[in-house]
Amino acid sequence: MDINVKGVVLSETNVGEYDKYMTVLTAEYGKMSVYGSNVRRLKNKNFTATQLFSYSEFYLTQRGDHYVVKESMLIDSFYGLRKTIDSLSIAGYLAEVASYMSVEGENAEELLRLVLNSFYLIAQESKPLKMIKGVFELRAACIEGFAPDLVACNSCKKHNLNIYYFDAEAGNFYCEDCFKKSSNSFEESLYKTNESEGIYPGTRLILILSPDVYLAMRYVVYSKQEKLFSFVLQDKALDDFSSVCEKYLLCHTEYQYKTLSFLKQIM
Repeated sequence: MDINVKGVVLSETNVGEYDKYMTVLTAEYGKMSVYGSNVRRLKNKNFTATQLFSYSEFYLTQRGDHYVVKESMLIDSFYGLRKTIDSLSIAGYLAEVASYMSVEGENAEELLRLVLNSFYLIAQESKPLKMIKGVFELRAACIEGFAPDLVACNSCKKHNLNIYYFDAEAGNFYCEDCFKKSSNSFEESLYKTNESEGIYPGTRLILILSPDVYLAMRYVVYSKQEKLFSFVLQDKALDDFSSVCEKYLLCHTEYQYKTLSFLKQIM
């Protein structure tokens, strides 16, 4: 069976001198295993379109449990994300998350759009890398079915607060009064005041959110895809936003991303 599909190359594994396997994320077919014969030759017609992180149109033929590239045309290489080790590492991390979350044969239109928008912003250097990372992590979790409830306190339903106690595992938050009532270990754990460090009463992962971080998370969860990155965070709030979104994603995917370990070493 031959198909024509657009997709972004999330990962690649070299085979022999000139071939490689690629993981390609598509809207219609989800994650696909694609084999490229001789595509690592500089003069090969498919060399450019099959580069890592490139968004291309592929003409594929099926061979057993994978597809083989017959023709390809580059749509966007996102060349700018290769300018620095930081931007390249962020792209690699987002690609690993997308690869882990996507499934072969299942529609991945929303996830693909999130990847492409994130790659574009990284390449254009138009948004802080920590912001792009945090937005991607939280929205990807939502796409995967782990959207948090950020409307109001889970107990008293208040929402205009000075401090928010976010239960990462449950995906909801409490005001300070309701959190004190629900946590016998509140006084013992209160010494951890940095929201990016978190508070662990019992077996729960509680993250302290400032109003700015809470509003940013709420915006990411409920906004439309085309306006997803249309907000601003500064300094500590940006650092905390990135950290909280990372913890939330890890809490719900329960997966150790290899690229994240390297990212933490350089950023």
